[in-house]
Amino acid sequence: MKIIIIGSSTGGPFILESVFSDFPVINAVIIIVQHLPPTFTKAFYKHIFSLTKMPVSIVSEGEKIKKPHIYIAPAGKHLLIANNRTFSLSDKEKLHGVRPAVDLTMMSMLKRTEDSIMGIVLTGMGRDGADGINYLHNLGATTIAQEPATAPIKSMPQSAIETGLIDLILTPDKIRDAIISF
Repeated sequence: MKIIIIGSSTGGPFILESVFSDFPVINAVIIIVQHLPPTFTKAFYKHIFSLTKMPVSIVSEGEKIKKPHIYIAPAGKHLLIANNRTFSLSDKEKLHGVRPAVDLTMMSMLKRTEDSIMGIVLTGMGRDGADGINYLHNLGATTIAQEPATAPIKSMPQSAIETGLIDLILTPDKIRDAIISF
C-alpha cells in the first residue's frame, strides 16, 4: 500500500488547498495531520473534501485504512497507526505543544515490504515532523519538506531540512506532483 503522511501547522490549510485543488483519485492513502483547534476540524474536512475527487474523512478510533482515501487527524488527539493498517487515537500529553503531533503518526509506522511510505512536512511553527522524518527516512521512506521560501511559517520545514534526511525540498505545486506520481 502507498501511504503518504503530511504534517502541517500555521498556514497549512492554505498550502494544502493548493496541493489538493482539483486533486485526482490516486491509488494511495493520504493522512493529513494538521494542527487545528477542535472547532475547525469539520470546516477543514469540508474544505479538503470540496477540493478533491478522493474520498475524505476524519479518522475514527479503530478505523481500518482503505485506499484510495484522504484521512484527517481529529483535533485534540494524537493519531497512531497500528501495523500500517489501523488507526488509533491517543490523549497522551502534547508533543512540541501540539496534539495531534505528526512526529507520533510518522513514528508509529512499520517497515513492511508491501508498503511504500512518503513523509511530508509543510509550513508551521516549531519542529514537529523533524523526528518523524528521521524515523521514516530510516525505514526507507521518501521524505519531502516544503521549500521554506514558500511557507508562511518556515520553522517546521526548516527543522525537517536540518535533519539532513530530506530527499526533496519542493514548492507546493511540486509536492502535489510528487504525491500524484508516487
